[in-house]
Amino acid sequence: MSVTVAALVALTGCSVSTASGAKTVTRNEAITETVTVSGDDRTLTVIAQSGGCDGPAHLRASETLTRVHLTLQVTTRTGPDVVCPADARSGPARATLHAALGSRTVTDATTGRRLAVRSHTARGGN
Repeated sequence: MSVTVAALVALTGCSVSTASGAKTVTRNEAITETVTVSGDDRTLTVIAQSGGCDGPAHLRASETLTRVHLTLQVTTRTGPDVVCPADARSGPARATLHAALGSRTVTDATTGRRLAVRSHTARGGN
């Protein structure tokens, strides 16, 4: 692993694996969209942006009695033989909680920022 890649991994919390010259790098992305909570109060959804050689985003939840910390992870394929399309995509990333969200605060584990949450059944504004 080169020094540059090793530094990137250390600074961004990414992980790297190699096979046949191709690498996958998993990074944590800031959550920039409002979190939607399902009618059962247990499934949280965010819309994630990706493109090129990115795989689908994964949303991870870590729960305490008073907070839910969300981590949005994106895995990208890289390497000398990897060709990436020049496209952009957006789609849902979901995490299912062990217990109903209730009045717990939702935060972005990557930035520490409190996230806006709205009910899936809400219409119109926030």
